[in-house]
Amino acid sequence: MKPILVTGGAGFIGSNFIHGLVAAGHPCLTLDALTYAGNLANLEGLAGSAAHCFVEGSINDRVLVSSLLSEHRPAAVVNFAAETHVDRS
Repeated sequence: MKPILVTGGAGFIGSNFIHGLVAAGHPCLTLDALTYAGNLANLEGLAGSAAHCFVEGSINDRVLVSSLLSEHRPAAVVNFAAETHVDRS
């Protein structure tokens, strides 16, 4: 089964989505820049899982994203990578 690429997966919403995917048996590839909104602790329990792979990086890095798409050939891309700064307003 091809993985689903989830960007912003270390954030609150993305990490919950990933936990649901993995629990349902779907492999998942997570891309997150780990800015103020991302936290690896949100992905606890998935470390070492064959169904989950974490990559630290930005969706703005064309070379990295292209490489991930070529190497993993994901079935879908789900984007949760966003910084609204609402919590700082």
